[in-house]
This record gives sequence, structure tokens and C-alpha cells, in this order.
Amino acid sequence: MPIRQCILRGTISGLVMGTTLFLGGAVTSRIIYGPQFAPPGKFEPSQMNAFYFIWSKLLIGLFFGLLFTFFYELLPLTRRINGIVQGLKYSFFFWCLISLWNLSHPLIYGSFQPTDQLFWLIYSLIGFLGFGGTLGFLYEKMENQPD
Repeated sequence: MPIRQCILRGTISGLVMGTTLFLGGAVTSRIIYGPQFAPPGKFEPSQMNAFYFIWSKLLIGLFFGLLFTFFYELLPLTRRINGIVQGLKYSFFFWCLISLWNLSHPLIYGSFQPTDQLFWLIYSLIGFLGFGGTLGFLYEKMENQPD
């Protein structure tokens, strides 16, 4: 695939990932942590505002959207993503691999905190699914367009 299309797909998917991280994180933190939205001492007072959360999530989403899209393009696959469902599958399996790695250390070293781990699992899953669904949509729509 041409580099321009890869950058475009990664950028759009990453920004959607950042948006879903912001929205999903707000809802998930409210459900898990209650009205305080975060465990005590997690954030500085200046960081507890919507502007901080949205720009940081957009930046995180943009970076990882580009990274995961380039990573996908380097995979030696015989079949490529050609729709939303396949994009969701790619991002879900990628999320599973990363999440298992992230859970292994707290479990082994005894620093497992169920509430925090549950929050991060749900939060990151929402972001990954936003990324994968968008990437699949873009592959489907941009498949037959000229470079």
C-alpha cells in the first residue's frame, strides 16, 4: 500500500481511537471509580479537566493509530482487512496480546489491583475497538480508490 494511504488510514483511525478513549474512559471511570472519576492521588489538580484528557487521548490515539496501522501493513498476511468486522477482529486480538502481557507482571509480582486492572482493560478495549472498526471501514471504502 502506498505510504500516503497508510498515513491517512492510521491518522483517521488513531483520532477515532483517541476520541473513543476519551469517551470510553469517562464512562468507564464513572462506573468503576464513582463520582471522583479516578483513584485518589492519580492525577494532579491541573490534569483533572476535560481539555487535558481530550488532547492527551487524541495524541495517544494518533501515535498508536499510526503505529498499529504501519505494523499491520508489515504483517505477511495472505488475507487483508476488507471490512469493519475484520478490523474489529484485528484490534481485538491485538488488544488481547497486549493485555495479557500487561496483566502478567502484576499477577506474578503481587501488585495486582482488581479495580485498576479492570478499568484499564475496559478502557483500552474501547480504544482498540474504535481503532479497528475505523481501520476496517477505511480499508473497505478506500480499497478501489486510485493512489
